[in-house]
Amino acid sequence: MLVKRCGKHFTRITSGLEDNMEFKDIDLVDSDGHIIESIAELAEFGDASVKNVALDRKSIRATVWPSLDGVHVHNNTRLEANNKKNRQHASEARPGSAEDWQGLLNKSGMNHTVLYPSLGLSHGVIRDIEYVTSLSRAFNDYVAEKYAKIDSRLHPVALIPMQEPEAGAAELRRAVKELGLIGSMIPAAGLPMKSDLGHPLHWPIYKAAEELDCVLAFHGASNSGLGLDTFMVPGSSQTLHHPLALIIACTSMIYNGVFEQFPNLRVAFLEGGCAWLVLLLDRMERNQEAFGVFHDWPILRYLQEGRIMIGCEGNDPSLPYLVERVGAIPFAYSSDYPHEVDYPSAMHEVEETLQSNLLDDEAKRAILGDNARRFYKLPK
Repeated sequence: MLVKRCGKHFTRITSGLEDNMEFKDIDLVDSDGHIIESIAELAEFGDASVKNVALDRKSIRATVWPSLDGVHVHNNTRLEANNKKNRQHASEARPGSAEDWQGLLNKSGMNHTVLYPSLGLSHGVIRDIEYVTSLSRAFNDYVAEKYAKIDSRLHPVALIPMQEPEAGAAELRRAVKELGLIGSMIPAAGLPMKSDLGHPLHWPIYKAAEELDCVLAFHGASNSGLGLDTFMVPGSSQTLHHPLALIIACTSMIYNGVFEQFPNLRVAFLEGGCAWLVLLLDRMERNQEAFGVFHDWPILRYLQEGRIMIGCEGNDPSLPYLVERVGAIPFAYSSDYPHEVDYPSAMHEVEETLQSNLLDDEAKRAILGDNARRFYKLPK
């Protein structure tokens, strides 16, 4: 048996590799990787409003997207000095480029990756409807040309102007029908709206996604509106921000009846791990017992039918418990490369899942590839 140290305080006991599945036994699919946008390349696909911001070196604006929230990236000199990592990327190419991702897939044996934005994670905080619509079109044209067309194993998602639902639905249709993108990212927090994400205000987008048979993915993004603005200690907001945003978004979708209104809609919740689902399940069950019909939403059915997918890492301590409680179908491996992990770290998380003695082989295959392939409807 091997004893692996997880962080400073916890250990996990796993079987040796000789007793477990190996990479060759799985159809490895990454449900949540990231591109790193080249603003110069993106500008080639933009109209004048995007080009002016992207290329005008005299502009006081730094980039085509605003900052996430001013809290998300802490810029703490003491923390940075103690956190220098010798990161190993998958290739010599620009990190997060299509060529870098090709290097990762070729080295790892991974068959597909679904790619989310990096700078574009702040897409939801833009207030100017005309500009965010133009930027959505430019981004979608850019990733279709510079990622999807480069390699059929790369599946970038769209950005849409959620700030104006009808315009968002129209751009989603264009991105899927004309560009062949597999769906869109939805920022889990930060939108300048006076309604939660499950509110009927947003239903034109959910209706379009169901009709297109494409995916919508709520992804951790801005901290805005989550009550974290007063946190001063570096790392404190990062502890909570993405799980908090995802549990709020998922609760809103369920209690507003979105999954009943659109029975074929497929929705992912990404970059917050899976532990938040334990809290949501417990609270929903408790409230159903106490208040009856007002909380009688069949979340287990949504999960077990594969309509909700939750991204997770190989070392998520709550994953085995959740698999036992609801089954393996909702969970999918997410690399997050090249954000918080480098290439060896991403592969180590796969190895941890393969080595776990708390998951059977069927669950491992599902989490490491089968679930994401089915959910995104990726080609064989």
